[in-house]
Formats: sequence, C-alpha cells, structure tokens
Amino acid sequence: MEELFARDSFAYTLLGSKPVSWVCYHSPVGFMESLYSFFFFKDRCTTIYLGWKAWEKHRHLFPKSLFISEFQPRHPGEKSILLINQEMFNKVIQDHRKDFEEVLQREVVGGDQLLEETTTQNLMGDLLQSHQALLGIVLGYGRDNSWKFLEKSAQREPLGWVWTEEEYWKEGEQTWQYSSSTERSLTLYSCPSFAGIPDSSESIALKQDYTKTREKVLKYYRGKDFLEATLSLLAGFRPEE
Repeated sequence: MEELFARDSFAYTLLGSKPVSWVCYHSPVGFMESLYSFFFFKDRCTTIYLGWKAWEKHRHLFPKSLFISEFQPRHPGEKSILLINQEMFNKVIQDHRKDFEEVLQREVVGGDQLLEETTTQNLMGDLLQSHQALLGIVLGYGRDNSWKFLEKSAQREPLGWVWTEEEYWKEGEQTWQYSSSTERSLTLYSCPSFAGIPDSSESIALKQDYTKTREKVLKYYRGKDFLEATLSLLAGFRPEE
C-alpha cells in the first residue's frame, strides 16, 4: 500500500480528481522475456507482487472498490494495477467524448460503459488500445498535454516536464526533516508528474489542483496508521472537506 499510495500517485485518485492511477510490474511468473527489466526493478516488483497477492485474499471485503489488476498480453510477465475514481473517470470521458470516439472508432456512451467491458477486456491495452493520448487523458494529465505528448513522441522529440524543479520540490523541503518516512514519501514523491506544456492554462490548473490535493492527502494521513487509513478509503470512507 505504501508503494502505491505514498510513493506513487494512487492517493490522488482516492482523495482528489485524478481519474486513474496506474502502475506496471513484472510478475516472478512468466517474466523470462523481460528478464533484464525484472531484475532492474526487482525489489519494487517483489513488493508490489506480494502486496497484491495479499490484497487478493481480502478484496471480497471491498466490493465497491475499483482497484483492479490486468495482464499485459503483449508483454509476458507484466501486469498492471489500476485504481479508478469512477466519478472522475466518467467525467473525463464525457468531457472528451469526441476524442475517444474518433480514436476508438466506436460510440462511447460514457466511462461506465467502458468499465463494464473490463470484465472481458483490459482497459488500458484493449479498450483504450494503448493510445498514448487517451491514456494521458484518463490518467489526469490533460487533454492538450496528452495529444502534444503523442505528437512529440511521433517526432522523437522530448516534450519536457510540466513541473519546474522549484514547483515540485518546494512543498516537500519544509517537511523533509520533520516527518516520518511515509509522510516524506507522500510529500515528495506522490504528487503526479507528467510531460506537458508548463505554462498552458491547462497545466497551470492541473498543477494547482494536484498541489491542493497533496495538502488534503497529507492532512488525511497525518497521525494515522497508514494501512488502516488506506483500507478505509478503499472501503468508501471520505473525510470531510
């Protein structure tokens, strides 16, 4: 849980407006074609793999949680873990419905329609066709940023980081020496980072939203048992604003 919710951006999907959080890892089973990657990320992969096995034993206690795992058929041994904020996923699909319909060449009524189809197909690889712009949109990186990233990727040109170093680190510097290792991770590493156009109105709004959510995340977890607090969120509890 700490690997995903403190050292990655999953808390921003539970406590903020990030529609989807997504992490990939290599399973110890069936990883031979990705041997280098597995050993390069071995410690992190093992932590996530064992943690997910533990979660699977108890997930029946959280029937409403959209905390799911997917195989990656094009990459043997690789699995994905997704956390989906259903309300925000629906909103981002509706807001950019035209993009989704044009890329996928089908009618897309809404996010719930796609989520229903995840019972037989993977969301990211199959339903969204691994399309970089659509993935960026559902991950909360902004519509314009996502399409610009795709454009630059096709040209083999870097787009750059949406945050400046000063913007990203200034909040964390104040608490680095005075907090637990988990709180330091929440402060310094969990805030979503992504490629984009730093000075666009879209990026500025996203950075303001994520900075505000970081304070909400820290406030929620401060003084609590991290695992218990995270499981409460997965069970549907939401703190008062």
